[in-house]
Amino acid sequence: MEPSKTAHRASLRDELGLRALVLGVSFVVTGWFSNQFVFPPHPSAVLWLPSGLSLAFLLRTPPQGWPVLLAAIFLADFVSVHLHGFPIPLWTSALWGLANCLRPLVGAWLIRRFVGTDLRLTRRWELAGLLLFGGVVGPLVSATIGSLGYTFSSEPSSFLADWANWWLSDGLGTILVAPLLLTWTPPASRPKRFRLGVELGVMLALTALGAHFIFGHPEPEGLRASLVYISFFFILWGALRRGPLGAASTSVVVAAIAVWHTLLGRGPFASLAASQPEKLFTLQVFLAILGLTALTLAAVVSERWRTEELQRLLVETGTVLAASLDVRETFPRVGHLVVPRTCAGFAVWLVGENGLLERVAQAGWSPAREARLRGHLPPLPTTSRRWCTREGTVVLAPLWVRDQVQGVLVLMSDERAHCAEVAERSLAEELAYRCSMALESARLYAEARQAIEARNEFIAVAAHELRTPLTALTLRMQSLHALLRREQASENAREKVRATSRQLERLSQLVERLLDVGRITTGQLELHREEVDVAGLVEQVLDAFDEEATRVGSPLRWEVEPGLTAWWDRGRIEQALINLVTNALKFGAGRPIEVHVSAEGGAVRIAVRDHGIGIAPEALERIFERFERAVSSRRYGGLGLGLFLTRQIAESHGGTIHVESRPGEGSTFELLLPLGQRPGAGEAREHPAPA
Repeated sequence: MEPSKTAHRASLRDELGLRALVLGVSFVVTGWFSNQFVFPPHPSAVLWLPSGLSLAFLLRTPPQGWPVLLAAIFLADFVSVHLHGFPIPLWTSALWGLANCLRPLVGAWLIRRFVGTDLRLTRRWELAGLLLFGGVVGPLVSATIGSLGYTFSSEPSSFLADWANWWLSDGLGTILVAPLLLTWTPPASRPKRFRLGVELGVMLALTALGAHFIFGHPEPEGLRASLVYISFFFILWGALRRGPLGAASTSVVVAAIAVWHTLLGRGPFASLAASQPEKLFTLQVFLAILGLTALTLAAVVSERWRTEELQRLLVETGTVLAASLDVRETFPRVGHLVVPRTCAGFAVWLVGENGLLERVAQAGWSPAREARLRGHLPPLPTTSRRWCTREGTVVLAPLWVRDQVQGVLVLMSDERAHCAEVAERSLAEELAYRCSMALESARLYAEARQAIEARNEFIAVAAHELRTPLTALTLRMQSLHALLRREQASENAREKVRATSRQLERLSQLVERLLDVGRITTGQLELHREEVDVAGLVEQVLDAFDEEATRVGSPLRWEVEPGLTAWWDRGRIEQALINLVTNALKFGAGRPIEVHVSAEGGAVRIAVRDHGIGIAPEALERIFERFERAVSSRRYGGLGLGLFLTRQIAESHGGTIHVESRPGEGSTFELLLPLGQRPGAGEAREHPAPA
């Protein structure tokens, strides 16, 4: 046997022995306290605290350790009986010890079998299971065995009265003590908050003062006798503020003070016109109703808190998944959100390119948890599944993408909650749905990138292929134009050649734009800075548009501040101006085009204004992206590259471009370009970052 396993088993034995010792001592102490409230002729106490104590210990211990705890209970009960000095024979004492062992054993086994392994009392069905199996069925066994033993060993006044008193005593002890211990010792450790601890302490202190005021008056009469119902305020306060922990704690405080004052002859129950057993029975019923009300409300409140927490978790999950399209980054972050808030283990498997399952995310995972999946993966499930093992619960939810299962999400819990199947499957399906959407978005994005890369590659190849014949055709047209001029051909023939040359020039510019897009994408767009006369550059560009402006009926008007000099790539800035003026003539045909150039600090502002159709507000940012247009290409033509290239040129110079426009009133494009500095040796060329 491995040394680590041997040490682990020794540690478990030591822990179990210590737990049995604590249980035995606590049983004797609480039994002695309860036996102070035994009133003959009934053999049982008004409130048997060890019933809730023993049940809570068994519920917080694995079944393998129950025999040791049951032995401790048997011995502790034997000691408790003889400390109190009950006049019963030894065999009756042993029978009572057996009854005290069977009560928590039956209750704990039924709870683990039909409710779950780790009770937190935060769900109504957990509370119902504890009350039914621990507070009703278990005490039925102990009350029957104990009353029979007492009947055959002495002369009881009434078997039925003894049995009812014993059953109520055990049941009330379970209702009060078991929830207190189960809420103060949760199965999973949780962070302690000083503020919450102080709040609980103040709450219990005020509850004790209120209970003392209610039950401490010697002879309450009239309105004061009805103040007993104020005690509901304190347990409701505890349930609403602190859930099951507050409900159980305030219920115990109220019960302890109520029993103490009633036995001393004070309070509304002690002043009843009834016998002492009837007074105690009435008090037992009241405390049982008080505890049930508090715990039920606390369970309802806890379920609401849990629902709100799950909603917050799903919102946070959506935020995490939306933060990145890389599922290998986001899925693990989702796992750390889920664990340990809702489960103990989380994992996601995806189908790889080779068709095999690959785990891409995990949290709270271990070889022991993975062993629970053996025989269940593969194949991939097509519907959510849930099953329980000795170690806990496993939930599988498929990840559907395009009507195919592309993976599986796994949630694991170290507890078995038999009534939580719907909630656990619903959570797994919600998480799986969001992960599936993220997976689909990632695949769509990857496909879009592949399509864009294929498009860019095609455009680059096509542009290069077109460039060579266009160059040759342009040279031929120039030769033809020179020949017609020498031969003094007719003006009509020369105009046709000029028109053809203009179309070739437009086609050449289009090819260059396509090539520039490729250069920008790959970061190969070079800037050759030189000293530029801004006024001369603007006038040169506008002079080149004189003929076209006249043709479309849009007179060009410009105002340029003289003496401006900048260090720019002349060709690129010229290209940007050409793009802006071309757009103005296209969309503002028939109306004036205005160009204003002025200095602004250490920069130059170039504004091109038209009075055309304008731009819709939702398109103002989009038009600067590649292949984007604000209007239909069927009516106005173009590839949607001009403004994209203009923005890239401006940004590569450290400048900006923006547009102001209203539909039907025209548009104003403004370039703001730094003047720049004379480049040093070897710095005349720049390579801006790829777009």
